[in-house]
Amino acid sequence: MIDITDVQKVLNDVPNENTICHEYELRPTIIVSDIKKLANITDDYGYIFNGVLKTNDRYIIKGLSNGYTIKNTVEKALGLLTVKPDIEYGSVVINGKTIYVMKVFRINEGTSLLSDELESESIKKFVETLYKICIKLQGNSKYIDASEDERNDYIRDMLDREEEYVIKDQTRRGLSASGASAGEIDILVEKDSYPFTVVEALILKSLNKDYLGKHLDKIYTYDTTGNLFNVCLVYAECKKFASFWEKYCDFVEQYNYPYPLITSDENIDQEYTGSEIRIMITTHNRSGKQTKLYHICVKILSK
Repeated sequence: MIDITDVQKVLNDVPNENTICHEYELRPTIIVSDIKKLANITDDYGYIFNGVLKTNDRYIIKGLSNGYTIKNTVEKALGLLTVKPDIEYGSVVINGKTIYVMKVFRINEGTSLLSDELESESIKKFVETLYKICIKLQGNSKYIDASEDERNDYIRDMLDREEEYVIKDQTRRGLSASGASAGEIDILVEKDSYPFTVVEALILKSLNKDYLGKHLDKIYTYDTTGNLFNVCLVYAECKKFASFWEKYCDFVEQYNYPYPLITSDENIDQEYTGSEIRIMITTHNRSGKQTKLYHICVKILSK
């Protein structure tokens, strides 16, 4: 139960690091980052306010409509954590304006929310490595009119130079699209003698939804282990890349995956500088465990 008296006291005081404010933020992937910060503070609890602007010397109450779905946001954010702090949430009305409040309590000493396995350095390192390889592929004129297999060979060979990975291409594993026999993975990456990730690549000249959907499904038929993350790598041979990317994101955020979609995150794209290579993440519930699918779209210039 949110104590409006305590909320008013906080908002009337000088802003501090134990309060995080958003004018409007519904994305669980952003809220979960806020929760992590507050759950590791030295004080007993901290607040996340939605509908409040935080300046250097004061809080400005903006207010939100009564249709704000804070419950869904909190539940999805907590679903992304392996360690879950106690949270109280609700809405309060101050000066005729409705704001939404999350009160995050400090977790037990010695417990760290930052140890979430989906945010491991090994995953981040692989994605960054693959991203840099895509930049090199994109700048090599040899691959402008190349086939998917030729581009995949380049990706595989570059990854194979990294000592910590064992790269296998066209590996027969899982089921084919028809389910009748083992299918062929574009690139299977192993690390420490175990499957690490599957990279499924395809060429799209436009948003062919049926073709893209088949490849998204194939990733999960090939990944028999249930990797923490996999990659859908798109070679986009389209002229209007920005429009293509917008449509792509809309599609994968609405797609009916073999494993239920929990959240999507386009915010990660801001961590990478290129406008002609775009990246986003969808998070899925696979047999009760969170897994990620990285979507990387690389614009391929045409002659």
